[in-house]
Amino acid sequence: MKNFIPAFIWAAIILILSATPGKNLPQIDLGNLLEADKIAHVGVYFILTLLLFRGFYRQKRLTTRNILWAILISVGFGIFLELGQYYFFPGRYFEFLDIVANIIGSLSSLIILKFINL
Repeated sequence: MKNFIPAFIWAAIILILSATPGKNLPQIDLGNLLEADKIAHVGVYFILTLLLFRGFYRQKRLTTRNILWAILISVGFGIFLELGQYYFFPGRYFEFLDIVANIIGSLSSLIILKFINL
């Protein structure tokens, strides 16, 4: 379990940021090309998934099955938080495109999985 502490800490940070009212978050304007919010979602879930991979790697259990589990956990957590924003967090809103960005971030972690030593 200790191998997953970085992932748990990162997930807690995501939870805190997801519960923070949008007006209290810094606004970044990148023009019409890309929304900073979507880039942040990709990056945050990319990191979360890599940290889950790292936990399995440290346990010597980084198998195809556990790679899929890491992606499902990351994506599921993102969906759960989007629904939580809709139902429970004032000043926050459900956005389907945030879920898409979370999925892209999680899946894109697969690209570098082969090239880094976790």
